[in-house]
Amino acid sequence: MTITRRTTARAARALLGSADRLHPAALLVLVLVLAALAQLAAPLVVTLLTALVTGVKAAAFLAGAAVLARLAVRVAATIPHPRTAPPAPPAEPVRTPLPSVPTPRTAR
Repeated sequence: MTITRRTTARAARALLGSADRLHPAALLVLVLVLAALAQLAAPLVVTLLTALVTGVKAAAFLAGAAVLARLAVRVAATIPHPRTAPPAPPAEPVRTPLPSVPTPRTAR
């Protein structure tokens, strides 16, 4: 059996129709149970809404940072940069001194 819009509507009508035939005490108990469930679910709902708002604020902050970064790059591209000096000629290689190892000739 597939759940369609028609079967869902039929089930909802059946439940609402049977609520009319409930004893007033049973209807009161049903209302109290539903109210208690709503009271118990309230912290979860508030937590989920807080998390949603925090996520939206974080996304807005990151989007603003991206816009400012793009703007900074565009502004930096419009500033004329000074001409750089020509590159220096390559330096002469540094000669490493030979290690002084005592030999019989220099040992005297």
